[in-house]
Amino acid sequence: MYGRRILFADVSARVLRACRGLILPLLGGLAGESASASAPVLPPQASIDGRSAEQLTVQWWQWALAAPDDINPVMDLTGAHCAVGQRGQVWFLAGGFGSSKIRRTCTVPAARHLMFPLINMAYWPQRGNDDMTCEDAKGSAALNNDTAIDLFAEIDGVVVTDLRSRRIASTTCFDAYARARGAYRAYPAASDGYWLQLKPLPPGRHVLKFGGRYNRRSADYGRMVQDIEYVIDVR
Repeated sequence: MYGRRILFADVSARVLRACRGLILPLLGGLAGESASASAPVLPPQASIDGRSAEQLTVQWWQWALAAPDDINPVMDLTGAHCAVGQRGQVWFLAGGFGSSKIRRTCTVPAARHLMFPLINMAYWPQRGNDDMTCEDAKGSAALNNDTAIDLFAEIDGVVVTDLRSRRIASTTCFDAYARARGAYRAYPAASDGYWLQLKPLPPGRHVLKFGGRYNRRSADYGRMVQDIEYVIDVR
């Protein structure tokens, strides 16, 4: 099962190295309020800065897998390393490796879009495995996401609705370790999951909550749960 690695935080890095597939959830809400057209949530599949939503999910994975364990933003339980590896006008947020409940604080530069998964998974071959095809990787990445339930997202107390429309799956494959120094070429990799993209938030303090879970028995990470909170200071 050397094709999975998970993103959502209570599994050790060593276990994660043995399994390759990533998983991430984001943003949930308060009962009674729903995000309106004036909210910062971009439409599903929106492009940002000339990059399609699918291209951004690829770049998110390559970002998540690039940093060493001791400063990896996905393995970070406090938010101290949230700026590691960030580039350009899109700022990535993460869940954790494995089932996770995490609260992070993070300073984000003004005028940055935000993008993050509610819950997601990636699949790619073990080093030396030349038999996996792109279709194999896409099918494996999709399995748990077909069973995703209890997706939630909240921005400053406002619930984000219609989260099932925000599923993004790879149509082409990529090298998951493209930004990781000294790593092998992890191709073909494929991603599948549920994502949110936000317009730049106004300066000040913001609270983002997000999560979800899979409901697939007898599968790697088939019962993974995410419960994530970010307290963000936009400056």
